[in-house]
Amino acid sequence: MDTRKKTILIKDADYIITMDANKRILKRASLFIEGSIIREVNSKRTKADRVISARGKIVIPGFINCHHHMFQCMMRGMPELQNQTIDRWINIVCESTKKMDAETIYYSALANMAELLLYGCTTTTDMLYLFPKGKKGFFETTIKAAKDIGIRFHPYRGSMSLSKKDGALFPDDVVQDSDTIASESEQMIRSYHDNSPESMLKIGLAPCTIFTSSAQDYKNAFSLSKRHGVNIQTHLSESEFENEYSVKKFHKRPLAYLGNLGWEGERVSFTHCININAKEIKSLAATKTNVVHCPISNARSPIGESGIAPVYEMLEQKVNVGIGVDGSAGNDSSNMLEELRWARTMQGVRRESTYLKPETVFRMGTINGARALNWESVIGSIEVGKASDIAIFSLDGVESAGACDPITALLSTQARRANTVVVNGSVVVEHGRLLTISEEAIVKKTRLFQKNHKGGCHAGE
Repeated sequence: MDTRKKTILIKDADYIITMDANKRILKRASLFIEGSIIREVNSKRTKADRVISARGKIVIPGFINCHHHMFQCMMRGMPELQNQTIDRWINIVCESTKKMDAETIYYSALANMAELLLYGCTTTTDMLYLFPKGKKGFFETTIKAAKDIGIRFHPYRGSMSLSKKDGALFPDDVVQDSDTIASESEQMIRSYHDNSPESMLKIGLAPCTIFTSSAQDYKNAFSLSKRHGVNIQTHLSESEFENEYSVKKFHKRPLAYLGNLGWEGERVSFTHCININAKEIKSLAATKTNVVHCPISNARSPIGESGIAPVYEMLEQKVNVGIGVDGSAGNDSSNMLEELRWARTMQGVRRESTYLKPETVFRMGTINGARALNWESVIGSIEVGKASDIAIFSLDGVESAGACDPITALLSTQARRANTVVVNGSVVVEHGRLLTISEEAIVKKTRLFQKNHKGGCHAGE
């Protein structure tokens, strides 16, 4: 029996963007992979079990998506969700989710994961926070989708305990009580969390917001994080409504409220952070707490709470900022290249800052994301000993014509599909097409759901 690990040689790349500590960009270089591990950077080898020509191409570490709500795929472009008040938006999202079953969640996840992979993302998170009464297997089926399609996965087991019975906004039949949340969260950790060096699956915990989750939920998540060594995430200061709610109910702003519950440090990531001030930015930096920036959904928020996070100032203070595409009810796309382009450009809209340098944004989409997930020793850069999560893009198209440097050619111009994507030593995208799952089958299944439920884009038919 042949136990030798298969090898891949990515040969003669025009550029390899390493994202290592020295920020090396290698020209006319090759990369040698053995099994799932990068063994040689700037390799001189000429042979391997599989040789991939990278002439005319740029080789990068796979992008890392730090925030998503994959169940929202079936809500892309729903007319009913556009320009709504927050209570109306919540009601529509909840009613749409109640129509779903585990199979629908599976294909929603596959659709989002497929788009992420096709545009060079090799690791993604998800935050599933709605659990309609009587529905089973929602969280578990996203894990199955990730395994089937071949993407590295860090799902956050989301939760909400406050509903209309508590004077909150969400219906009573989509939330769970705090004890159930804690019990099921720990069960998911024990069943699925893999802390091995070559793990493809880590579990995190994510109470949704301070106005949907109780203090006990945040305390329980923090306790489980310490006990099992898992990451925790929540939405923070996405709206002025949230800040006003926090001051009125807790007599302090959201960051201070959660800090008192233990929510700070390297295992914590706060998503959005649009409405935070200079003092809070310094606190995030001092405690080494992570931020996830979701520029597109924040710019076109469907609930009238749009804004641009002060990312320029965060980066100036050395806050670790990663990138998230957010869910399809707020951002109809799951395209990390588009997200990075927006992240770069939108800072220029603010009077306080200017647009970000391409290299800075590239770090946000790779090594910063790895750091936010406490996975920096495995992913986020092209280095010997790290996992072979690689994306290869062509530089020969008109999109890149005239670009002065390779990172600008990729991030600051029109997004295009990757030619090749490797995850953990397996080629999952080749010639811009998925190898693991049929794109056509995914589209067919999502259209069937829309047809059967007469919702979303079919509402006017």
